[in-house]
Parts: sequence; structure tokens; C-alpha cells
Amino acid sequence: GGAMIVVASEEAFRQTFQQESGDVEAAGPAIQVSDGGYMTRRLRGAHVGGPRFAEAFREFTRPSEGDRWPASHAAPGARGQPKDGAFLLSSCGYRVKCAAKLLGLPPAGRWESVGTKHEAALACAAAVPGAVVLVRSEQGA
Repeated sequence: GGAMIVVASEEAFRQTFQQESGDVEAAGPAIQVSDGGYMTRRLRGAHVGGPRFAEAFREFTRPSEGDRWPASHAAPGARGQPKDGAFLLSSCGYRVKCAAKLLGLPPAGRWESVGTKHEAALACAAAVPGAVVLVRSEQGA
């Protein structure tokens, strides 16, 4: 499956996303996790260069029925949760948030013939100071 990774300083994320919101109507950019916080908890303390992060990321991006964790998953907190959203990583290489919906970012411009993940990546790159944004499309292109 596809994926979006955003690398920036934790301060840049705090400046851009001034709130963590369960309220979609909140004013300004906000972060909302799509999986109840499962991936953020799973990757606590895991460095992006380590095997624990690599395995979790592979599992997250592996295509599955309905793009959800299977009901038989070993971790009860994952069962049936969506496998969707961005991975926000600190410039030190540790997760800030995972499976994150980035809400309320202003469009950075028009980008014809791309999907919403690419448009969100462009908006994120424009909004988060010093960010590096990587996108892997569903087709792997």
C-alpha cells in the first residue's frame, strides 16, 4: 500500500499543528489519528533505522482487505483499525505520530493527475517549516 512520511523538528510540528483533534470542525491545522493510536503506541522508542520500525512499517503498508488490520491480529488494539495516514517523524528519527490524518492544511497549489495523498504531501511540505515529505504511491511508482 501507499505511505506518507513527514520528517521535521518536533517544534515545527507543534507550530503547524497547534492541536491534536478529535473534532474535525476545529479551526486551523490539526492531527487526528486514524487507528486509535495503535501505531503511535507500537513505535514508541523505535528509531526509524531499527528493525522494529522497519517491520512495523512493512506491516502497515502491506495491502490487506479493506486496508485494515485483520480481526485476527495479535495486538487487540490493532484489530479492525484502518491502516491509513501519515507517519510524522522527528528529525532525530523517532515517531511523533503515526497513522495521522493531517487536517486543515491550506492547499499549496494545484497538482494535476495525482491523488489526495500527494496533494496532502505538497500541502504539508509547504506548511511545516523545514519538512521533508516522502510519498509512496499505492502502485509503488
